[in-house]
Parts: sequence; C-alpha cells; structure tokens
Amino acid sequence: MSSATSTKVLPPKGGSSDTFTVGHLFVLLSLLAATVAVVMSRPSTPESLILISITIGAAGFAAVCLYRVLAPLVAPASALEQEPIGERLRADLEREKALTLRSIKELEFDRAMGKLSQQDFDQMAARLRARAIGIMKQLDAGTSSYRDKIEKELAARVGNKPVSGAPLTCACGTANDHDARFCKSCGTKLVTA
Repeated sequence: MSSATSTKVLPPKGGSSDTFTVGHLFVLLSLLAATVAVVMSRPSTPESLILISITIGAAGFAAVCLYRVLAPLVAPASALEQEPIGERLRADLEREKALTLRSIKELEFDRAMGKLSQQDFDQMAARLRARAIGIMKQLDAGTSSYRDKIEKELAARVGNKPVSGAPLTCACGTANDHDARFCKSCGTKLVTA
C-alpha cells in the first residue's frame, strides 16, 4: 500500500457562486412572507411590524438551518462534494495518514513476530485500512479545486490562457498530462506533436 497522495483530477463542481441556491429560495420566501404579514396586519405600531418581520426572518433562517442539517442525509454521495480543504486540515490529514500507515506496518510486524492472532490482526488491519482509505479519499477530494485555482492564477500571472491540451499518450498506452515530458508508467521520453 503506497502512502503517496493521489493527484487524480476530479471534474469541477457543478455550481458556481452566481447560481440560485436553496438558501436564496428561503430568503426570498421569508421576505415575501414578512411583506405579506406587514401588509395584512391591522394598523399597528412600527415596533410590532418590525417584530413581525424579524420573527418571520428568524423562521426563514431556521428553515435554512434545518435544510442544511437534513440535506446530507437524503442526498446521494456524489452530490456532497467537499470544498477544497484548508492548509491546516490538509496538514492534519497528512499527519493522520502517515500515522495510520505506520500503524498498519507495525501491526503487520507484530503479526509476523507472533504477537497477534490472525483473527485480531484481520479485525485491526481492516479498521486501519478503512481509515487510511477514507483519509486518502478526503485528501483526493480536496485537490481538484486547488488545481483549477493554481492553473487560473498561473495563467493570470503569466498572461496566457489556461492550458487545456489533450493528454499525451505514450507508446505503452498510458495517458499522461498534457505538459508531461516523461511517461508516468514506463518513464520513456514523450515527444509532443
């Protein structure tokens, strides 16, 4: 089992910052309900109208919070892509991954030395491997947006359009990155057209 982090590029997330979200819907519904409540209320003091508006706004905020709590329970796993992970979280995950992989190696050593029964080894190794796979998936999920951000920033600094060429294919059949000079599988030098 390799401890290297995968550099697999995931497709970009479907939404952007200017799309209409469920939170926007709840805000609009709250504003509409507050307007209707203020218009339909009997002639009242301004304080009571403000209190009605604040109450309906708080109900809309509570609805958004309830939606955000319940949405992950019913949404498919692919719909719950994560935001890019921060530097601190990435460092913590890398440290935890290294510790988990080291624990697996120590467990294998203890089994080879006869300190563990096969049943205990299987149970503990399965838990540790599942945890390591989970950490690696979490690290991989957080890299896709960073790659996009880095390419955009690099293109802005250099003044060129982002490079989006087709992947280079080696004679061995391995598809390599568009800017690769050597094959990532067999190591032969790639020739660009």
